[in-house]
Amino acid sequence: MISESERPFVSLREASFRLGDRIVFDRTSWTWHCQQQWAIIGANGSGKSLLGDALRGRLPLVYGQLRYHFKPASGLTPEESIGHVSFEDRKSELHQTVVQSRWNSIEEESALRVRDFLSYDRVMDVNPFEVTRRHDQARPQFARRQRQAIALLDLAPLLDHRLISLSNGERQRVQLARALSHPMRLLVLDEPFVGLDTTRREHFRALLERLMDTPLRVLLLTTRIEDLPRAVTHLVCVDRCQLVAAGQRSEILGSQSELQGPRIRIGSAGSSIIRPAASRRLARSADAARKPLLQLRGVTVRYGDSTILPDINWSVRPGESWALLGPNGAGKTTLLSLIQGDHPQAYMNDVTVFGRPRGSGDSIWEVKGRIGWVSPELHLHFNNSATCLDVVVSGFHDTIGLFQLPTRRQRTAARYWLTRFQLSEFAQSPLFALSTGLQRMALLARALVKNPPLLILDEPCQGLDPEHRSTFIAAVDALIRAGATTAIYVTHREDEIPPSIKRVLRLSAGRSRLQARSLSGGLGSRR
Repeated sequence: MISESERPFVSLREASFRLGDRIVFDRTSWTWHCQQQWAIIGANGSGKSLLGDALRGRLPLVYGQLRYHFKPASGLTPEESIGHVSFEDRKSELHQTVVQSRWNSIEEESALRVRDFLSYDRVMDVNPFEVTRRHDQARPQFARRQRQAIALLDLAPLLDHRLISLSNGERQRVQLARALSHPMRLLVLDEPFVGLDTTRREHFRALLERLMDTPLRVLLLTTRIEDLPRAVTHLVCVDRCQLVAAGQRSEILGSQSELQGPRIRIGSAGSSIIRPAASRRLARSADAARKPLLQLRGVTVRYGDSTILPDINWSVRPGESWALLGPNGAGKTTLLSLIQGDHPQAYMNDVTVFGRPRGSGDSIWEVKGRIGWVSPELHLHFNNSATCLDVVVSGFHDTIGLFQLPTRRQRTAARYWLTRFQLSEFAQSPLFALSTGLQRMALLARALVKNPPLLILDEPCQGLDPEHRSTFIAAVDALIRAGATTAIYVTHREDEIPPSIKRVLRLSAGRSRLQARSLSGGLGSRR
């Protein structure tokens, strides 16, 4: 009789999968036993998400075997018994709901609440005109799973909150609760720690430990080995869409050579990232105008009885780059949306951008034309056919897509930035053919292509492996040191802040705090 530790859960035997016109993970063999907990690790573009898709039956199997040895959830196929949450891609549905609610109801009374978003009809996508009774037996089981998910994720205090008032981290917990409300045997989590502050990351690790102690199996996909829960016992390492190592965690981490992706170099300290002429021109422009690029006076944002931003007074002058820090729910994303003019309450507050008060008659596009912007949600709005080159060129027009023929100068500038981030080979590739991390690098190039006087970076390193993170941080640092731009940099990981950023605005529930520092070594050295 096979013991529990020897019983397989999922297995691949000489399996090969098709992605478009090419074969990926050719002749791969691997077995996941029931008592093991696995994670897939690798650099950006290595194929982590593709392997996760293959295990879920989302890629055509052209050779060999993919077997599910578990019993499917009642009434479902094995593939339907596998849940999947990508915290980059699954933000699309929730983000769109939030944006629509924010603009359709300034009074917020009709905005969707968390309780409604997690309801049976919404989660199971029930047709409101359906008159059959097929859901009668499923509803009690759903309610049990929903209660367990709400308790596990500590969502009870948020059930009556409106989605528009939630932070990115809170929305992430709502997404996971939505997934856990479905019947499943395996849950695949793609980059589950993105967007979480230090406290939430620790809480999330503890939560995953609890999930892994249940019959539900959890497969993690990540570029950050340091975030892995202790309960993960085994690792799969992938590179160039091949399985290059699989085994016990201690053995894999003891052999680092398989874990190193292709190295990216941008010159000494990133100095080659800037073209000298553009650097000198922008530096002179910044020195000539010491008026604030951005000024907030007594800015307050409320949703009903909840105060999201409490009487913020803040000025950003040319050459004075800032880190915007704070836990999930502190209001960082709301503050950025006020600057961009993407929040209706921007016009109910004293917000001045480039010397012009919000509501003074300036087009929002005139302001956006002078701001470079990257956020975790930005790439969700591009269509599937947009090439990387077109995406970067669109930064000149601040459009989601390219709707006019670019000039030769614009194409040259776009190719320059693609080359700096070692993306030139993907210039004609669709953006969504790249891994999430490489998509982010293309969007960073888009933000920089017009040499913006103000660069707003909202969690720009989410989903990037160590080499790509180092590339981007060095690039931003070089821009700041050369006086080519002024940056507002949002992150939950202080070791990602470029060393040239010396000023900090810290937000927390109900208050804000301005800090300046001059110590060398970067903000990451101080807690």
